[in-house]
Amino acid sequence: MKASPRKTGLYFTHYECFGHTSRAIAVAQAVKKRSPDGDVFFIQTGAVQTRAMINRIGKVYPLPQAPTERPFLKEPAFPMQEQTEQRTRACMDLVARENPDFFITEFFPIGSHECRHELIPSLIKMSAQGTPLWAVAGYPLLTGTDDGWRQKILRLYQQVLIFSPPQEKEFVAGLFSRPQEKQRYLEFFDRHAAKTKFAGYLLPQSQVALDDEDTNRPKPPAAPGACRVAVLRGGGAVYPKVIAQAIRASDLLGKEYYVTVVAGPSTSSEEWYFFNTLMGQKKIKNLVLLRSAGDYEGLVKSSDVCVSLASYHTSVMLLKYKKKSVLVPFEGYGRQSIREQPARALMLQETIGARILSIDHLTADGLAAAIRETARRSQNNVSVPQEWFTGAEVLDRTLTGLFGP
Repeated sequence: MKASPRKTGLYFTHYECFGHTSRAIAVAQAVKKRSPDGDVFFIQTGAVQTRAMINRIGKVYPLPQAPTERPFLKEPAFPMQEQTEQRTRACMDLVARENPDFFITEFFPIGSHECRHELIPSLIKMSAQGTPLWAVAGYPLLTGTDDGWRQKILRLYQQVLIFSPPQEKEFVAGLFSRPQEKQRYLEFFDRHAAKTKFAGYLLPQSQVALDDEDTNRPKPPAAPGACRVAVLRGGGAVYPKVIAQAIRASDLLGKEYYVTVVAGPSTSSEEWYFFNTLMGQKKIKNLVLLRSAGDYEGLVKSSDVCVSLASYHTSVMLLKYKKKSVLVPFEGYGRQSIREQPARALMLQETIGARILSIDHLTADGLAAAIRETARRSQNNVSVPQEWFTGAEVLDRTLTGLFGP
């Protein structure tokens, strides 16, 4: 093993969201900062994201038979044995060919438990060769009910960095209905405290998605003094109802409000047609509809009120700029129950006074009322600890052990 790794591999998985992609980009940027002449490659096991800018950092290798349909977001994915074997072989072949000096898995093994079948053989082989293995995750969420495999596989890892403040763990724990489940969850982090570090939030140094051609369409002028509202869906893979009701609510708000709606780069063609149909029914020209926004952070910063899901990337920026917010956290579909966004929404409610709405009861009238109420509220006493945003600094310091000062 070289004192300073020359090639870094980064495995990440997602469905049609951009949160995992944004963290993969941010981690790769930190590695490139430490080793400008080194190479970075990615193993991407989700749908190919044509708007993502990740291929500007390093070569991206998608595994075959990746999930590309929305049902994967609505029900847990159980790939066929033949598909799993094909992905396992492809992953092992990539690792053997690239021969990384350093390997990182994003989210796994904290989450993405379904990926263990295709990934574990490669991890065992790299560990036997002395390749350092790290895990990075945006939030402390454990997926899957059988924790035995996770306990075993974590022995191969030298470091687990979680890019959130430790307080987020307590909000996740608070959503367990059974005391024994909550205790088991908290005991996991106590047991692995020696190699697990809560680093604080991490944002990419540059934009994640390409500007979309829709950003060039004519924008109606904002009325003088209008309250600027940003409606954001993250990657755009879930809850199209948020976008639809925001378009309807904009007419109820009137010209005193100027609304920028970003449907998300993963918006389907059917959804995009539906949103534009709703735009054609509007009576007041106070809204611009975009599929994606290159300067996503700039839009959040310049807005007076933000309406969004409680996704990672967006929530970090809401906290960073202490924004007046209305949140509709993703809770899962059908049999799925997702704790990540509900827990984060509660944390934003406690820290910056975010208003939380349920998707089940979301209406244009209710959303318009929540926006008006939020816009009137003062944010003068809001305080967010600066140590919540130290992810980049902690990652850089931790990488020093591998790459040197």
